[in-house]
Amino acid sequence: MKKEELILFPFIRNLVKATITHQQLNTPHFGTVENPIHMMMHEHDIEGERFRKIAQLSSDYSPPADACGTYKVTYSLLKEFEDDLHTHIHLENNILFPKAIGTESVLKTSAV
Repeated sequence: MKKEELILFPFIRNLVKATITHQQLNTPHFGTVENPIHMMMHEHDIEGERFRKIAQLSSDYSPPADACGTYKVTYSLLKEFEDDLHTHIHLENNILFPKAIGTESVLKTSAV
């Protein structure tokens, strides 16, 4: 997430700003927005697999019948976190990232 916050998201903000102001955008050190996006999508896949494993090990977040309250709350919070993570990944992979790639493409085309 640190890479998203420090590198990718600021660049996406700059893409939007350049589109609004019709200014040319400098080529970033990572070449194209697709490079960090591919890295983030790979990391999303890794996290998805990690949570699939956690769900498997926890019987899909189902605590044993004799589990204490803390055990039950922990499983519930893990499930909630996984659901939030899936929403986060969906929004980035399917909405934000394609839009950023398209915006960069339009800026590159208009600069030519």
